[in-house]
Amino acid sequence: MKSSRRIFIKNTSLGLFSIALLNPFKQIWALTKNEPSAVPSWKELVEIARWCPTVHNLQPHQLKVISKTEAELFYDPNRLLPVGDPDSIFATVAMGVFVEHLSIVSLSFGFKVHITKIYAPITTKSTEPTLFAKLILSPSKEKETLGIELIKKRRTSRIAYNGKALSQSTVDILKTQAKKFNQEFFHSSDQKFIDMIVELNQRTLFEDLESKPNREELDKLFRYNKKDAETRKDGLWAKCMGFSGSLLKSVFQNHEKWTKGIRKKMLNKSYKSSFNGTCSICWMSGKFENTSDWLESGKYFARNWLMLTREGAYIQPTGSLITNIGAYQKMKMMLPPPKNGNLIWIAYRAGYSKTPARSYRLSTDEILIK
Repeated sequence: MKSSRRIFIKNTSLGLFSIALLNPFKQIWALTKNEPSAVPSWKELVEIARWCPTVHNLQPHQLKVISKTEAELFYDPNRLLPVGDPDSIFATVAMGVFVEHLSIVSLSFGFKVHITKIYAPITTKSTEPTLFAKLILSPSKEKETLGIELIKKRRTSRIAYNGKALSQSTVDILKTQAKKFNQEFFHSSDQKFIDMIVELNQRTLFEDLESKPNREELDKLFRYNKKDAETRKDGLWAKCMGFSGSLLKSVFQNHEKWTKGIRKKMLNKSYKSSFNGTCSICWMSGKFENTSDWLESGKYFARNWLMLTREGAYIQPTGSLITNIGAYQKMKMMLPPPKNGNLIWIAYRAGYSKTPARSYRLSTDEILIK
C-alpha cells in the first residue's frame, strides 16, 4: 500500500515538473504563432482610447456598436468649433487621433481597427449626432511598439519646462515615423528661433482674444473650477492651463480690463513665463487638403505624441500659429519650406516639466451610442 502511494506521488511530481518545465515553452510557441486572442469588445477599446487628445478637449467622437467587429463612428456637432475651426479640419484630425488610439489598444489583443468608409465631411451645420465613418475590427499580426499604458500617461504640459532639449535620438525616431505616413518632421533647438516663435505665439494669442466671437466661444469651453471640470468632463480646465480660474474668468468675461495698462503687462508676463525653459520647437508638414488627409495626419500625430510620451517628454501645441492666417504666414517665413508643396499643419513646443494636471474625459458610456 505504502509502495503504491510512493509510486503515485513520484509519478504525479514528475508530471507536474514536466508541465512546469514545458509551460514557458508553450507560452513562447503561442507568441510565435501570434494568434489573436478573443475579439476585444468595442467598450474595452473605448475605455482606454477615450484618453486621447482632442481639440480643446471637446471629444466630438461617438461610437455605435454594430457587431463584434463593426462599429459606426459619429460626431457630436455640439462639440465642434464654428468660430475657431469652421471647416472642422482639426475636428477631423482629432477623429484620426481617436481611431489610431482604438487601433493601438486593439493591437494588444491581436486585432486592428480600420476605417472602411467615410460617409461625409464633418460640418458644424449638423444639428444632431452625425454618422461619419465605418470601422472594422480585424485580426492582425502587426506588432505594436507603443504600449497602451502610454495613452493614459500622455498629457499636455502648459507649464514651464526644465531647459532640456529633445535628444537627437528622439528626433531621429520621430523623423523615421513621419516617413511612414508620408510626412515631414522638423525640429529646432536654436534659442533665437525659439524665442521668436514664442513671441509670435504670444502676440497671436492676445490678437485672437481681441475677437469677441473667438473670446465668447472659448469662454464656453473653459472650466474655471474643479467642480465644473469634474461635472462636465470636457473643455479646458483652468488647472491644466496653469492659471487660476478666477484670473482666466476675468480675462474672458471682463476682457476690457485686460487690454491696457498694468493688467495687460501682468497678463503678458504671466503667460510668457509659462514658456520658460522651452528648448525644442517642432512642426510637421504633409498633404493636408481633404478629409482623408486630415484623418491620416491625425493618426500620425497620435503616434508622434505617444512616442514623445515614451521618451518622457511633454508637448504643448501652438494652435493659434496655425489657425490665425497672419501668424501662419509669419511663421512660414521663419521655417524651411516643406517638400512637394506640403503644408505645415501643426507646431508645438516639446520638452520636460513637472507632471502636469490631467484633464477629465467623458465616460465610456457617454461615448457609446445606445
